[in-house]
Amino acid sequence: METSTIVEKITSTESRRAFPGVIFNILLHGNATDNNIFVAEVEGLSGGEPPRHVHTHEDEVVTIKEGNITYFIGDDIIFAKPGDTVVLPKNIPHHFVITSERMKVILVATSVSFGDFFCSISAPYDGKNIPVVQRPSQEKIKEIVALTETFGIYYV
Repeated sequence: METSTIVEKITSTESRRAFPGVIFNILLHGNATDNNIFVAEVEGLSGGEPPRHVHTHEDEVVTIKEGNITYFIGDDIIFAKPGDTVVLPKNIPHHFVITSERMKVILVATSVSFGDFFCSISAPYDGKNIPVVQRPSQEKIKEIVALTETFGIYYV
C-alpha cells in the first residue's frame, strides 16, 4: 500500500537529515504527489543560512513556528515571526538571516528537487541537537556548487 510506504519513510532515520547548522525532518517526499511536493520541518541556527540563491524548479512556502527570520526576496525585505508565512517564488533571488538564536519552520517546496538536493548534501541524523554551524571545507563547497546546477539552484 502506498500509505504504508510513506509512513515507513517518514518514520525512518533517513527522514531526519542534517548539515552543519540545520536539521531537516522530512515529512513528505514526492512519492505520494507525483514528485510535485516536498514538505519538511526545518530547524536551524543563526549563522547556518545559505548564501543568496535562485531556485528554477520550485517555489517555496515557509511557515515560521519558532524564532525570527529576515527574508530578502528580490528587492523586498520581510521580517518574519512565528505564525507568519513567506512565499519564495522560483526564479527570484533570495536569502534569509535567522535573527534569533535558532528557528523552526515548515517548508513546502513545489518540487521534490529541493528535497533531493538537501538529501544529497546532508547525512542521516538521529541526534537531538542541531549540529554546530561550521564553514564547509573547500572540497564540500565545490561539491555543493556542482550539485546546485543539477537541481536548478544557482548562487547569485
